[in-house]
This record gives sequence, C-alpha cells and structure tokens, in this order.
Amino acid sequence: MGQVNSKELPLAECRNGDMAIEVAACDATVPDGHLLMAGEKIHTLFLKVSALVLPLFIVLIFYLFSDPFKVIYHYKSFYPSFVVLNRDFVSTETFLHNNPHFHYDSFILGNSRSIFYEVGDWQKYISSTKCFHFDASAETLFGIYSKIKFLDANNVPLKNVLIIMDYGTLIDTYDSKGHLFIKHPLVSGKPWYAFHLEFVKAFFDLKFLIAYTDLSVSKRIKNYMVADCLLDDRPTEYNAAANEIKLAEFERIIKNNPTDYYLPRKDVFYERSAVQIYSPMAIRSEQDRMLREIKNIFMKNKTDYRIIVNPLYDQTKLNSSDLAYLIKVFGSDNVFDFSGINDITKNRYNYYEASHYRPHVARLILSDIYRNITQRERLVRSVQGEF
Repeated sequence: MGQVNSKELPLAECRNGDMAIEVAACDATVPDGHLLMAGEKIHTLFLKVSALVLPLFIVLIFYLFSDPFKVIYHYKSFYPSFVVLNRDFVSTETFLHNNPHFHYDSFILGNSRSIFYEVGDWQKYISSTKCFHFDASAETLFGIYSKIKFLDANNVPLKNVLIIMDYGTLIDTYDSKGHLFIKHPLVSGKPWYAFHLEFVKAFFDLKFLIAYTDLSVSKRIKNYMVADCLLDDRPTEYNAAANEIKLAEFERIIKNNPTDYYLPRKDVFYERSAVQIYSPMAIRSEQDRMLREIKNIFMKNKTDYRIIVNPLYDQTKLNSSDLAYLIKVFGSDNVFDFSGINDITKNRYNYYEASHYRPHVARLILSDIYRNITQRERLVRSVQGEF
C-alpha cells in the first residue's frame, strides 16, 4: 500500500474465521473547508451559550455579594431594610444571636398581627422582662408548633407564652412556600439548599431585579417600587433585643390628625356584612396532634400561656367547633376569642388597614385576658359589646 495521508483515519482489523482482512475505516479524507465549518459552528454555539449563561452568572454574583434578603451573611440587626425580609428567618437568627446574652424565657408567637403586642405592655402582667417576639409573616400552626418544639429541644425555658392566631393560622400543618414564608431550616428541619433556592428564584424575578438594581444604583425608593409591592418604604422602629417592630410614624400621624392617615386609605376599609359569618372548620387530625403536643410541652415547662384569636377587620368569627376544641385542650381560662362582630372590629380606627390592628387594641386585649374571668363571662361581655 502507498503512504497514508496524514488526514486519513487509522485502519481497522476485522477477523472472519481464520482469515484476516484489513479494511479502511474511512478511505475519504476530510476537506479543510469542512473542518472550518465545524469550528465556526462550535464557536457560534459557544457564543450563544455564553450570551445566555454570562448574564445569569453576573446576576448570581450580584445576589451573593448584595444579599438583598439577608439570608447569606450574619447580621446583628436586620433592619432597616427596603427589601421585605423573611420574618421567620429574622426571628430565628435574632434569637440565636441574642439568647446567649438575654436568656429569653417569655415568647410572643403568631403572624404579623402579633408584633403589635408590645413587650413593654406584656411585661406589666408577667413576672419576666426577658421577652422575645418569635413571629413570622403569615405564620402557621406548623410554624408555631415547630418553634415551641425547637425551644423545648434546646432547653430554653418557656415561662410565659402568648399565641396570637386566627383561622389562617390553624389551617396549615406543613412548611410554607415562597421566600417570604418558608421556615428557617433549624425550625422546619428541611434542607438548607431548598431554603436558599426560594430566595435565588425570588431574586431572579425580573420586576424585583429591576427595582432592586435601580435602588442599588440610585439609592432611593421610587413610586413604582412601592406601588407594585416590590420594596417597602414604610417607616418603622426596630428593637433588636426583643425583635419588635413598631409603626411609630403611623401612630404619630393618627394621633395628630386621624384624617391625614385614614382619608387616603378610605377605600381599604370596605363595608362588612351585618350578618355574622363563621370560618370553616380548621382543626382536624394533624392539627389535633400538634396542638396536644404544644399543650404537653407547656405542662412540662409549667408555662403560663394565653391563646388569643385575632379580632380581624373582616369580622369573620372562628368556627364554633374549633373554638370549643381549643377551650377543651388548653382550658377556658387560657383561650380568648375576639373574632367576629364586636366593638373592636366595628371601629375602623382600630386598624392600620384591613389586616392589622393597632397596639392600643393589643393593650386592651392584654388587660382583658389577664383578668381572672371565665370564658362564659367573656362571651357575655362580647355580646354586650363591652370591648
């Protein structure tokens, strides 16, 4: 055979019985033009992939360095923040950071409505000053149950506990979804990667990314950021020792001239039905298990506890069977139902908007629940409108 061209492929040896036959794997040469075309295609593909991946990589680096949701690095205080934070994570991390110094033994648990039960007011009725807000946005029974178990498992004393709840709290017995609501992994027992994935997905939301980038560059909040609920510019005061948020500026406006606050929000306070509406039954087998385990932990710790059913603006009253169950498990002297149509819920000036009532309402409730009156007397007073 003649000399093989350097571009030819090697020969392959095939055996058929005792006869050996040499066959060229490919006797055709590859033209230089074909190689050039293949190289151009690979180059084009690389550019397309780079155009897609590089921006994502840059955004990811921006996320890791800026930590907009404050879930990557450690912070002594999480506020102020124009980005709405995950309150479950904030509460848990603040507790872990502060507890070695403050040695908390009294806790307020519940959704965002619980933050208006100010520790300074609560301390008037309990024998402790070591109080902490262990709240979460849209808190669930799963969240409250998991936090109480977490505290008990870490031998944290539970001297006093306030649980602030409503129908929305009772219905969920599993971890929440979404970056604002998912539970801290130490509370939920779920993997960290699943927790952080929620925040990465939230950061890559185009509307949020545009607003946050704009804020990072311009250093100021713009109307569209607030109007679309992308960022939050509400003035707040924060006490890191108690993990307590106050809307002090709103209170100042209301006290100076209520019209200045309520007139721009008049459409928020819709008309309610004059007929009492009840929530669907929420407590079933899984809720029963969690609530009974909470009660057992309270008994073990000799906890002085109170359970408050929120007076919501919508005036929906907690289902009668759910209320009866709570009284049965926790006792009539520890369960307080302020839901439904009553003097608190009739008055729009008791609310910041249609979801959150103001601190003076919480003070009124605290003064009521720490009186030694029976559930029957409370129900009579509710009907008579003495609230």
